[in-house]
Amino acid sequence: MKLQTKIALGIIPLVLCSIFVLGLWSMKKTGDNLHQSAFLYMDTIIDAYMQDIVRHHELLQTNGLDTIESFVTAYQNQVYEAGSAMNIAASSHLFIMDADGYLKFCSKENSRQKMRSVWGPVARAAAKGEIFRADDDGHVYDDDIETMYVVRVFSPWNWVVFFAMDHGMLHAAERQIQMATTGIAVGSAGLLILIILLMLRRFFVNPVQTIGRAASAIAKGRQVDRIDVRSKDELGDLARHMEAMSAAIQQQQAEIIKANQELEQRVKERTRDLETALSEIKTLRGIIPICSHCKKIRDDDGYWNQLETYIRDHSEAQLSHGICRECAKKYYPDLDLYDDDTLGE
Repeated sequence: MKLQTKIALGIIPLVLCSIFVLGLWSMKKTGDNLHQSAFLYMDTIIDAYMQDIVRHHELLQTNGLDTIESFVTAYQNQVYEAGSAMNIAASSHLFIMDADGYLKFCSKENSRQKMRSVWGPVARAAAKGEIFRADDDGHVYDDDIETMYVVRVFSPWNWVVFFAMDHGMLHAAERQIQMATTGIAVGSAGLLILIILLMLRRFFVNPVQTIGRAASAIAKGRQVDRIDVRSKDELGDLARHMEAMSAAIQQQQAEIIKANQELEQRVKERTRDLETALSEIKTLRGIIPICSHCKKIRDDDGYWNQLETYIRDHSEAQLSHGICRECAKKYYPDLDLYDDDTLGE
Protein backbone atom coordinates (compact mmCIF):
# COMPACT_ATOMS: atom_id res chain seq x y z
CA MET A 1 0.00 0.00 0.00
CA LYS A 2 1.39 3.36 -1.01
CA LEU A 3 2.23 5.99 1.57
CA GLN A 4 -0.31 8.44 0.18
CA THR A 5 -3.06 5.83 0.48
CA LYS A 6 -2.11 5.08 4.09
CA ILE A 7 -2.17 8.76 5.02
CA ALA A 8 -5.46 9.27 3.18
CA LEU A 9 -7.05 6.31 5.00
CA GLY A 10 -5.97 7.88 8.28
CA ILE A 11 -7.12 11.42 7.48
CA ILE A 12 -10.34 10.88 5.50
CA PRO A 13 -12.30 9.24 8.40
CA LEU A 14 -11.29 12.10 10.68
CA VAL A 15 -12.42 14.65 8.08
CA LEU A 16 -15.73 12.86 7.54
CA CYS A 17 -16.36 12.53 11.28
CA SER A 18 -15.53 16.20 11.82
CA ILE A 19 -17.84 17.31 9.02
CA PHE A 20 -20.57 14.95 10.28
CA VAL A 21 -20.35 16.38 13.79
CA LEU A 22 -20.22 19.91 12.39
CA GLY A 23 -23.27 19.14 10.24
CA LEU A 24 -25.24 17.84 13.24
CA TRP A 25 -24.28 20.90 15.25
CA SER A 26 -25.20 23.19 12.37
CA MET A 27 -28.60 21.54 11.93
CA LYS A 28 -29.25 21.79 15.67
CA LYS A 29 -28.29 25.45 15.71
CA THR A 30 -30.30 26.06 12.56
CA GLY A 31 -33.38 24.45 14.13
CA ASP A 32 -32.96 26.57 17.25
CA ASN A 33 -32.50 29.71 15.18
CA LEU A 34 -35.56 28.87 13.09
CA HIS A 35 -37.63 28.59 16.23
CA GLN A 36 -36.26 31.85 17.56
CA SER A 37 -36.84 33.55 14.22
CA ALA A 38 -40.38 32.18 14.05
CA PHE A 39 -41.21 33.44 17.54
CA LEU A 40 -39.61 36.79 16.75
CA TYR A 41 -41.75 37.04 13.61
CA MET A 42 -44.87 36.09 15.57
CA ASP A 43 -44.05 38.59 18.34
CA THR A 44 -43.59 41.30 15.74
CA ILE A 45 -46.93 40.55 14.08
CA ILE A 46 -48.95 40.35 17.28
CA ASP A 47 -47.27 43.45 18.76
CA ALA A 48 -48.18 45.41 15.62
CA TYR A 49 -51.76 44.15 15.89
CA MET A 50 -51.87 45.03 19.59
CA GLN A 51 -50.77 48.56 18.76
CA ASP A 52 -53.73 48.86 16.41
CA ILE A 53 -56.07 47.56 19.12
CA VAL A 54 -54.66 50.03 21.66
CA ARG A 55 -54.96 52.89 19.14
CA HIS A 56 -58.66 52.17 18.53
CA HIS A 57 -59.33 51.92 22.24
CA GLU A 58 -57.54 55.21 22.89
CA LEU A 59 -59.65 56.88 20.18
CA LEU A 60 -62.77 55.73 22.00
CA GLN A 61 -61.45 57.02 25.29
CA THR A 62 -60.35 60.33 23.80
CA ASN A 63 -63.81 60.92 22.33
CA GLY A 64 -65.55 59.65 25.44
CA LEU A 65 -67.15 56.80 23.52
CA ASP A 66 -65.63 53.86 25.40
CA THR A 67 -68.86 53.34 27.36
CA ILE A 68 -71.18 53.37 24.35
CA GLU A 69 -71.66 49.79 23.19
CA SER A 70 -72.38 50.57 19.55
CA PHE A 71 -69.21 52.61 19.13
CA VAL A 72 -67.14 50.02 20.96
CA THR A 73 -68.55 47.30 18.70
CA ALA A 74 -67.84 49.39 15.61
CA TYR A 75 -64.27 49.99 16.62
CA GLN A 76 -63.83 46.33 17.48
CA ASN A 77 -65.11 45.41 14.00
CA GLN A 78 -62.50 47.75 12.53
CA VAL A 79 -59.89 45.86 14.53
CA TYR A 80 -61.22 42.56 13.15
CA GLU A 81 -61.02 43.92 9.60
CA ALA A 82 -57.45 45.12 10.20
CA GLY A 83 -56.53 41.64 11.41
CA SER A 84 -58.02 40.03 8.30
CA ALA A 85 -56.15 42.50 6.09
CA MET A 86 -52.76 41.84 7.66
CA ASN A 87 -50.22 40.19 5.38
CA ILE A 88 -49.30 37.07 7.31
CA ALA A 89 -48.06 33.64 6.33
CA ALA A 90 -50.63 31.22 4.91
CA SER A 91 -49.90 28.67 7.63
CA SER A 92 -50.54 31.20 10.42
CA HIS A 93 -53.56 33.08 11.70
CA LEU A 94 -54.65 35.75 14.14
CA PHE A 95 -57.58 35.12 16.41
CA ILE A 96 -59.15 36.69 19.48
CA MET A 97 -60.92 34.93 22.33
CA ASP A 98 -62.58 36.33 25.40
CA ALA A 99 -61.53 35.50 28.94
CA ASP A 100 -64.02 32.59 28.99
CA GLY A 101 -62.47 30.96 25.95
CA TYR A 102 -65.10 31.94 23.34
CA LEU A 103 -63.87 32.87 19.89
CA LYS A 104 -64.40 36.49 18.94
CA PHE A 105 -62.43 36.73 15.70
CA CYS A 106 -60.21 34.56 13.47
CA SER A 107 -58.33 35.68 10.37
CA LYS A 108 -59.13 32.47 8.49
CA GLU A 109 -61.94 29.95 8.37
CA ASN A 110 -62.26 27.96 11.53
CA SER A 111 -64.44 25.67 13.54
CA ARG A 112 -65.53 27.63 16.58
CA GLN A 113 -66.22 24.48 18.55
CA LYS A 114 -62.76 23.09 17.79
CA MET A 115 -61.12 26.43 18.53
CA ARG A 116 -62.89 26.55 21.89
CA SER A 117 -61.88 23.03 22.81
CA VAL A 118 -58.26 23.49 21.83
CA TRP A 119 -57.56 27.12 22.63
CA GLY A 120 -60.21 27.82 25.29
CA PRO A 121 -58.09 26.49 28.19
CA VAL A 122 -55.13 28.46 26.97
CA ALA A 123 -57.20 31.67 26.74
CA ARG A 124 -58.67 31.23 30.22
CA ALA A 125 -55.22 30.57 31.71
CA ALA A 126 -53.76 33.59 29.94
CA ALA A 127 -56.62 35.84 31.08
CA LYS A 128 -55.97 34.83 34.67
CA GLY A 129 -52.28 35.67 34.27
CA GLU A 130 -51.28 32.11 34.95
CA ILE A 131 -49.31 31.68 31.73
CA PHE A 132 -47.92 33.79 28.96
CA ARG A 133 -47.67 30.77 26.66
CA ALA A 134 -49.38 27.41 27.02
CA ASP A 135 -46.12 25.73 27.87
CA ASP A 136 -42.46 26.63 28.07
CA ASP A 137 -41.82 26.62 24.33
CA GLY A 138 -45.17 28.02 23.14
CA HIS A 139 -46.64 24.95 21.49
CA VAL A 140 -50.02 23.24 21.58
CA TYR A 141 -50.93 19.87 20.05
CA ASP A 142 -54.20 18.98 18.37
CA ASP A 143 -54.69 15.66 16.57
CA ASP A 144 -50.92 15.27 16.45
CA ILE A 145 -50.67 18.67 14.76
CA GLU A 146 -48.18 20.93 16.49
CA THR A 147 -48.91 24.63 16.54
CA MET A 148 -46.67 27.44 17.75
CA TYR A 149 -48.24 30.55 19.19
CA VAL A 150 -47.77 33.81 21.05
CA VAL A 151 -50.49 35.44 23.17
CA ARG A 152 -51.31 38.89 24.50
CA VAL A 153 -54.04 39.95 26.92
CA PHE A 154 -55.98 43.21 26.36
CA SER A 155 -57.83 43.76 29.63
CA PRO A 156 -60.01 46.80 28.66
CA TRP A 157 -61.97 44.64 26.22
CA ASN A 158 -61.35 41.39 28.08
CA TRP A 159 -59.60 39.98 25.06
CA VAL A 160 -56.96 37.30 24.70
CA VAL A 161 -55.19 37.81 21.38
CA PHE A 162 -53.36 34.90 19.72
CA PHE A 163 -51.04 34.60 16.77
CA ALA A 164 -50.53 30.93 15.88
CA MET A 165 -48.44 29.21 13.22
CA ASP A 166 -48.47 25.63 11.99
CA HIS A 167 -45.21 24.01 13.04
CA GLY A 168 -45.27 21.87 9.90
CA MET A 169 -44.04 24.84 7.89
CA LEU A 170 -41.09 25.13 10.23
CA HIS A 171 -40.43 21.40 9.90
CA ALA A 172 -40.47 21.73 6.12
CA ALA A 173 -37.98 24.58 6.33
CA GLU A 174 -35.84 22.49 8.68
CA ARG A 175 -35.87 19.58 6.23
CA GLN A 176 -34.87 21.86 3.38
CA ILE A 177 -32.06 23.29 5.47
CA GLN A 178 -31.01 19.78 6.51
CA MET A 179 -30.91 18.67 2.88
CA ALA A 180 -28.97 21.78 1.90
CA THR A 181 -26.63 21.32 4.87
CA THR A 182 -26.10 17.65 3.97
CA GLY A 183 -25.35 18.55 0.37
CA ILE A 184 -22.95 21.28 1.43
CA ALA A 185 -21.31 18.94 3.95
CA VAL A 186 -20.86 16.17 1.39
CA GLY A 187 -19.53 18.61 -1.20
CA SER A 188 -17.26 20.25 1.35
CA ALA A 189 -15.99 16.85 2.51
CA GLY A 190 -15.22 15.79 -1.05
CA LEU A 191 -13.52 19.09 -1.82
CA LEU A 192 -11.58 19.03 1.44
CA ILE A 193 -10.45 15.44 0.87
CA LEU A 194 -9.38 16.33 -2.67
CA ILE A 195 -7.44 19.35 -1.40
CA ILE A 196 -5.79 17.22 1.31
CA LEU A 197 -4.80 14.56 -1.23
CA LEU A 198 -3.43 17.17 -3.62
CA MET A 199 -1.48 18.84 -0.82
CA LEU A 200 -0.16 15.47 0.34
CA ARG A 201 0.99 14.65 -3.19
CA ARG A 202 2.51 18.07 -3.79
CA PHE A 203 4.20 18.69 -0.47
CA PHE A 204 4.93 15.16 0.76
CA VAL A 205 4.53 12.27 -1.69
CA ASN A 206 6.21 13.93 -4.69
CA PRO A 207 9.26 15.09 -2.67
CA VAL A 208 9.59 11.63 -1.10
CA GLN A 209 9.44 10.00 -4.54
CA THR A 210 12.01 12.48 -5.88
CA ILE A 211 14.34 11.77 -2.95
CA GLY A 212 13.79 8.02 -3.45
CA ARG A 213 14.80 8.26 -7.13
CA ALA A 214 17.88 10.26 -6.15
CA ALA A 215 18.81 7.64 -3.53
CA SER A 216 18.46 4.90 -6.16
CA ALA A 217 20.70 6.83 -8.55
CA ILE A 218 23.31 7.36 -5.82
CA ALA A 219 23.19 3.64 -4.98
CA LYS A 220 23.93 2.86 -8.64
CA GLY A 221 26.99 5.11 -8.53
CA ARG A 222 25.58 8.01 -10.52
CA GLN A 223 26.32 11.54 -9.41
CA VAL A 224 23.35 13.59 -8.25
CA ASP A 225 24.22 17.29 -8.18
CA ARG A 226 20.69 18.62 -7.63
CA ILE A 227 17.54 17.09 -6.15
CA ASP A 228 14.41 18.97 -7.17
CA VAL A 229 13.04 19.46 -3.66
CA ARG A 230 13.29 23.11 -2.61
CA SER A 231 10.87 23.21 0.31
CA LYS A 232 12.28 24.72 3.49
CA ASP A 233 11.32 21.81 5.72
CA GLU A 234 12.68 18.45 6.81
CA LEU A 235 12.30 17.00 3.31
CA GLY A 236 14.23 19.93 1.85
CA ASP A 237 16.96 19.45 4.46
CA LEU A 238 17.07 15.72 3.61
CA ALA A 239 17.49 16.55 -0.10
CA ARG A 240 20.38 18.92 0.67
CA HIS A 241 22.06 16.28 2.85
CA MET A 242 21.70 13.71 0.07
CA GLU A 243 23.24 16.13 -2.43
CA ALA A 244 26.21 16.60 -0.08
CA MET A 245 26.41 12.82 0.42
CA SER A 246 26.41 12.25 -3.35
CA ALA A 247 29.22 14.77 -3.80
CA ALA A 248 31.23 13.13 -1.00
CA ILE A 249 30.68 9.66 -2.49
CA GLN A 250 31.75 10.87 -5.93
CA GLN A 251 34.88 12.46 -4.45
CA GLN A 252 35.73 9.27 -2.58
CA GLN A 253 35.11 7.20 -5.70
CA ALA A 254 37.39 9.50 -7.70
CA GLU A 255 40.08 9.16 -5.04
CA ILE A 256 39.65 5.36 -5.06
CA ILE A 257 39.87 5.26 -8.85
CA LYS A 258 42.97 7.43 -8.78
CA ALA A 259 44.53 5.24 -6.07
CA ASN A 260 43.70 2.10 -8.06
CA GLN A 261 45.24 3.59 -11.18
CA GLU A 262 48.39 4.51 -9.27
CA LEU A 263 48.50 1.02 -7.74
CA GLU A 264 48.05 -0.58 -11.16
CA GLN A 265 50.84 1.61 -12.52
CA ARG A 266 53.14 0.59 -9.66
CA VAL A 267 52.25 -3.07 -10.19
CA LYS A 268 53.02 -2.73 -13.89
CA GLU A 269 56.33 -1.08 -13.09
CA ARG A 270 57.22 -3.74 -10.53
CA THR A 271 56.15 -6.49 -12.92
CA ARG A 272 58.25 -4.98 -15.66
CA ASP A 273 61.26 -4.73 -13.32
CA LEU A 274 60.76 -8.31 -12.23
CA GLU A 275 60.47 -9.52 -15.78
CA THR A 276 63.65 -7.61 -16.64
CA ALA A 277 65.45 -9.13 -13.68
CA LEU A 278 64.22 -12.58 -14.53
CA SER A 279 65.27 -12.15 -18.12
CA GLU A 280 68.81 -11.34 -16.93
CA ILE A 281 69.05 -14.38 -14.67
CA LYS A 282 70.49 -17.52 -16.29
CA THR A 283 70.05 -20.72 -14.41
CA LEU A 284 71.36 -24.21 -14.96
CA ARG A 285 68.65 -26.79 -14.87
CA GLY A 286 67.99 -30.25 -16.13
CA ILE A 287 70.51 -33.17 -16.59
CA ILE A 288 73.98 -32.02 -17.64
CA PRO A 289 76.28 -34.69 -19.24
CA ILE A 290 79.76 -34.54 -17.61
CA CYS A 291 82.82 -36.65 -18.22
CA SER A 292 83.60 -38.87 -15.27
CA HIS A 293 87.36 -38.42 -15.76
CA CYS A 294 88.16 -34.99 -17.13
CA LYS A 295 84.93 -33.41 -15.99
CA LYS A 296 84.16 -31.80 -19.36
CA ILE A 297 80.52 -31.07 -20.10
CA ARG A 298 78.79 -31.89 -23.35
CA ASP A 299 76.62 -29.08 -24.73
CA ASP A 300 73.46 -29.35 -26.81
CA ASP A 301 75.49 -29.45 -30.03
CA GLY A 302 77.51 -32.47 -28.84
CA TYR A 303 80.75 -30.60 -28.12
CA TRP A 304 82.67 -31.20 -24.92
CA ASN A 305 83.50 -27.98 -23.08
CA GLN A 306 85.62 -27.23 -20.12
CA LEU A 307 83.56 -27.11 -16.93
CA GLU A 308 84.42 -23.49 -16.24
CA THR A 309 83.62 -22.52 -19.82
CA TYR A 310 80.20 -24.16 -19.69
CA ILE A 311 79.34 -22.53 -16.35
CA ARG A 312 80.45 -19.12 -17.60
CA ASP A 313 78.37 -19.42 -20.78
CA HIS A 314 75.23 -20.73 -19.09
CA SER A 315 75.10 -18.64 -15.92
CA GLU A 316 76.06 -15.30 -14.52
CA ALA A 317 78.77 -16.82 -12.34
CA GLN A 318 82.43 -15.82 -12.83
CA LEU A 319 85.00 -18.44 -11.91
CA SER A 320 88.43 -17.82 -10.44
CA HIS A 321 91.13 -20.50 -10.28
CA GLY A 322 92.71 -21.92 -7.14
CA ILE A 323 94.11 -25.29 -5.92
CA CYS A 324 92.84 -27.54 -3.22
CA ARG A 325 95.00 -29.15 -0.54
CA GLU A 326 94.93 -32.60 -2.13
CA CYS A 327 95.92 -31.32 -5.57
CA ALA A 328 98.63 -29.15 -4.03
CA LYS A 329 100.15 -32.17 -2.35
CA LYS A 330 99.73 -34.27 -5.48
CA TYR A 331 100.98 -31.88 -8.11
CA TYR A 332 103.21 -29.57 -6.08
CA PRO A 333 104.73 -31.67 -3.33
CA ASP A 334 107.82 -29.51 -3.16
CA LEU A 335 105.82 -26.38 -2.42
CA ASP A 336 104.43 -25.80 0.97
CA LEU A 337 101.22 -24.03 -0.15
CA TYR A 338 99.32 -24.79 2.99
CA ASP A 339 101.08 -23.94 6.23
CA ASP A 340 98.10 -24.78 8.35
CA ASP A 341 97.29 -28.46 8.11
CA THR A 342 93.65 -27.67 8.91
CA LEU A 343 93.27 -24.91 6.30
CA GLY A 344 90.62 -25.73 3.80
CA GLU A 345 89.30 -28.78 5.65
